[in-house]
Amino acid sequence: MADVLFWSDLRQRLDGVLVEQQTMSISDYVQISTVVNTYLKAAEVETAVEEVRQWVTAYVNRQLAVIARRLQKLERGPSLIDAYVAQWQYFAQASQALSGSLGQAVGFGMREAMAQAWYTTVFRRVAADMAAAMVALVDDARKDGGVDDPQLLSKLSYVLAELRPAYAPELPGGEPLGAYFVWYLEPYVWAAVRHVESRTGHLRTPGSTREYIRLVTRLIDDEERRAEAYLRPESVESLRCVLAQRFVAGSLAAIHAEAALMLAADSEDLRSAFCLLRRVPADRKAMQPLRDAFRAHVAQHTLAAMPSLAELNPNEASVSSLAFARNAVDWLIKELNRLRAMTARCFDDDRGFNQSLVAGLREALNSKEFLSKDHPQLKAPRLLAGYFGLLLQTDSALALELAAAHPTGFENAVESRARDALQLCELVDSKDKLMYHYRSLLARRLVTDSSSNVDLERTVVAMLTPLTGIDNTNRINDMLTDMNVSHTLFADYRPSMSSGSLNVSVKVLKQILWCGNLSSELSRALILPRQVSAACDEFVGVYNSRYSSASRNGRKLQWLWAYSKATIQLYFPHSVGRVAQTGYTLVVNAYQLAILALFTDSSCLGSAAQQLTPTEISLHIKLRLDAVKSELAVLARAGILVSNKSNDAVMMNSSFNSRRLRIDISGIKRMRQETEDETKKIDSYVDSERYLQIQSAVMKEMKRCLSIHHTRLLNLVTTRYESKFLVERPVFKRVIGVLLDDKYIRQKEGDFNIYEYIA
Repeated sequence: MADVLFWSDLRQRLDGVLVEQQTMSISDYVQISTVVNTYLKAAEVETAVEEVRQWVTAYVNRQLAVIARRLQKLERGPSLIDAYVAQWQYFAQASQALSGSLGQAVGFGMREAMAQAWYTTVFRRVAADMAAAMVALVDDARKDGGVDDPQLLSKLSYVLAELRPAYAPELPGGEPLGAYFVWYLEPYVWAAVRHVESRTGHLRTPGSTREYIRLVTRLIDDEERRAEAYLRPESVESLRCVLAQRFVAGSLAAIHAEAALMLAADSEDLRSAFCLLRRVPADRKAMQPLRDAFRAHVAQHTLAAMPSLAELNPNEASVSSLAFARNAVDWLIKELNRLRAMTARCFDDDRGFNQSLVAGLREALNSKEFLSKDHPQLKAPRLLAGYFGLLLQTDSALALELAAAHPTGFENAVESRARDALQLCELVDSKDKLMYHYRSLLARRLVTDSSSNVDLERTVVAMLTPLTGIDNTNRINDMLTDMNVSHTLFADYRPSMSSGSLNVSVKVLKQILWCGNLSSELSRALILPRQVSAACDEFVGVYNSRYSSASRNGRKLQWLWAYSKATIQLYFPHSVGRVAQTGYTLVVNAYQLAILALFTDSSCLGSAAQQLTPTEISLHIKLRLDAVKSELAVLARAGILVSNKSNDAVMMNSSFNSRRLRIDISGIKRMRQETEDETKKIDSYVDSERYLQIQSAVMKEMKRCLSIHHTRLLNLVTTRYESKFLVERPVFKRVIGVLLDDKYIRQKEGDFNIYEYIA
């Protein structure tokens, strides 16, 4: 009788939990536990515990069968999903409570047993219907833009994930999302695949790739936004991977080919192609072909689109004009900024594409085709050095424009332009040539007094130091220091000189610092007017008196007449008006001064000459004939001298007339630029210096390693000088050949690629 009462009481209490779904308090669950424990103690039978467990399990299965039949009667749709979610949520709470109240009495594991019973009795009967209902709801959302209750599918995804493989052994053992993975995620993903396939299948034909890229990008973006609302966050990536594999990885060749064509147009479609390729896993390296195409595009476009000399400099006939450097570098900076903006806009500032951009520009700037149409000698190092020269040359058009635009911030404006140019300097392989051209132009600026100021020169040199190395900039700093010392030296000497009516300014420079940066002298024995020669001799005497033979340590002064100039007042007999009294102010170089003195200064030839031939002038002033003819041509173009066609002689133009009272014909401004011959000499000198440096590096590595492979030796030498120049393989092989011939190294027997040092 007691047993009957116990089972009846237990059924009644469990009916309240599972059938009537009443809200039970903690005391109710405690009473269930008390009833069961009391029965087990009274029974004193070992099988009583198993009997209670089996009875509870059978009872739960019967109730769950009722729930399953009720759910099976519902139509596939929101009502089925809503009812299932509600039933599971209550059952999960009830099983947790019952497991707590019965677990101590009948043993733990009741919760897992009840969950497994739910999976077997309820879920398996309605899983297919619910999956179909879920897919139908999502398909309707794709058509209509959403579902009536967006939270419904989210709730279903969470309750399905609570059915773990531990409760349902037939689920994938390694899948932590349980039933959600099999009955929700997979149907959802394949429904998305079918939807995208139905919309894009007709575009997988030649000629439709661009439209395919646009449509697939939009559809996948829509699916990802929809997945964020309907899928669990940790499973969205699975959808992304499947869509990328089906619709991107399967069409990589076509997408790459079409994207390469889009590079020239810089359109929004290019960004769509990039976004598609970015979805493919990194190990597939789907982005690399597009990066390579971008690098090739940058290089080819820069070489092809670079304006010609005539386009950039329509008013300049000479390729050596620094104005071309200004326009060309400005164009390159603008192009670099455009490409960087394109990289940020179309490629999300991707690091790989930024590297491709840099590699493409480096390839263009260091290419033999760079500016080859205009002049083969005008390469990137000389171009950039010329641009820096314009920034720092006080009377250049660029410096004057910056000074007018930034009257109170000229130095900041120059530094800003210099930083822009430094971006291009970083891409130049021949940084040693760049710095040699820079030193050459700096020497001309300093000697011709055309530098903005020394402090600004030092600022730009400091900006170049991290890029080109301290070895390249130390000499420049020494040149700037030497120029300051020269100013101080002459300021100390000036009170000791008595030059009469002449206002003399002299620079004393150390030959060891300046040789090679200034053009060679045409004549060191130039014969100047007596008054000028006396002033020069006086300076030499003052200098020697200050530095005795013992203290001079072998110092010897040599005049650089090519960079010397004079300002003279010249009168012409037939001048009228004010210039008859004031004359014309002429700025001439030392050679022109010596030539004009023959016609105006009676002390030169005993009397002023009426006319002289170029050969006679060359003999009188000790200047080479070709240089004399060059200067005579300048004086003739200015109208100061005229030629006698009958005997090839020249004479003063007594009828000279000009609107300008001050005329500069010195050509010193031309000295600020490198001639083509000087550029060739610089290139030849730098190449010889590179050869010696490579040879030195090879010997150092051979002494250190004693035996080394050809490829490793090349890599070590290349790394050593990568901040200065690119070690070319032909030069490296020539160095190795000379060292082998001279018996400094030898090839290993049996393997000619290994070199051995000969001690």
